[in-house]
Amino acid sequence: MTTTGVWASGGSVGAAPAPTKTDHAYLSLRRMILDGELAPGDVLDQEALAAMLSLSTTPVREALRRLESERLIVSRAHRSTEVAPLSFETLEQTYAVRIVLDSMAVELAAVNATEEQIKEMRRCAKLPRQKDDPLARLQKNRAFHSAVYKACGNDMLIDILDSLWDISDRYRIVVLRNAPAAEAARSEHDAILDAIESGQRRKAGQLMREHMEKSLATITQLAQGK
Repeated sequence: MTTTGVWASGGSVGAAPAPTKTDHAYLSLRRMILDGELAPGDVLDQEALAAMLSLSTTPVREALRRLESERLIVSRAHRSTEVAPLSFETLEQTYAVRIVLDSMAVELAAVNATEEQIKEMRRCAKLPRQKDDPLARLQKNRAFHSAVYKACGNDMLIDILDSLWDISDRYRIVVLRNAPAAEAARSEHDAILDAIESGQRRKAGQLMREHMEKSLATITQLAQGK
């Protein structure tokens, strides 16, 4: 379910495979949902989407299945397929798990990260600021967290966190549309990385917990217009 291409499996490293028609449909529709072009509750007509994307209905249908697995859309029994509603309950439940598991991952990374993995985290943390593109900010934010997860050395934990990110993206982008909040998150990433690099496991875990708790609070406040 990954969308950023950061989860590398074992084996030789070669050129990334060319995107398929299903990939194109999936990425296009995902971006439209995250950007709000396809709003919560919008009915998704496969034939209309296929015509819009200049594709047949087969890759669109496969793309919708992927999006449903990420809880971005819902299929009503014997009815329509719709963009999933935003839910504070889903937000809170997702972050309750992420606060624990992200902290665990960063503590493991502080112990297990190689020099090359720390360089990759630093590279992701230093990616150029995207002042007017919240979706690019979202990708940059995910790249940093993904680099941390990869360094934890626990493949099961990585898979779980990856699936939680897919659910989190619609909510996280609320923060990343807000420039001051996005800049604060960037500073928090730097502090977390410093703790990882110096091997301060408990400090890294605590900083990640605080980072996630602030993120949840900010999303809630911004979504409620406070």
